[in-house]
Amino acid sequence: MKSILLASDGSPHASKAAEHVVTLLKGGTEYKLMIVHVIDHEASKRDAWLCMNPGARQREREEKLKPVCNIFEKAELAYSVNLTKGDPAEEIMLCSQKENVDMIVIGSRGLNAIQELMLGSVCDKVVQKADRPVLVVR
Repeated sequence: MKSILLASDGSPHASKAAEHVVTLLKGGTEYKLMIVHVIDHEASKRDAWLCMNPGARQREREEKLKPVCNIFEKAELAYSVNLTKGDPAEEIMLCSQKENVDMIVIGSRGLNAIQELMLGSVCDKVVQKADRPVLVVR
């Protein structure tokens, strides 16, 4: 059985990565597919402070996953979703270990180009530190 973890932040690159996962799983083999969306803990605290409605922010983040979910539903692929909080790269790697996935699939860029420039991208951190294969989709 193939097991794939798709790291998704709701960006167009995450949708491209989802489309590539569909191509990988077309063969009809058994698979386990999980979408992981990590809410950056610090950003989450700022969002809650700014709008005083963390429930609305949570729903907004769930909305970001709809394009990826729609891709899998259209392809008739079963999947699970894991919404978690923390450092995105660390949480993606922890989830991949906990679920013992065969591969992590991640888009090459995320939503925040300025943060990537200042702190490095989540993709770069996952590629450098993951203990399993990582497929980066451009």
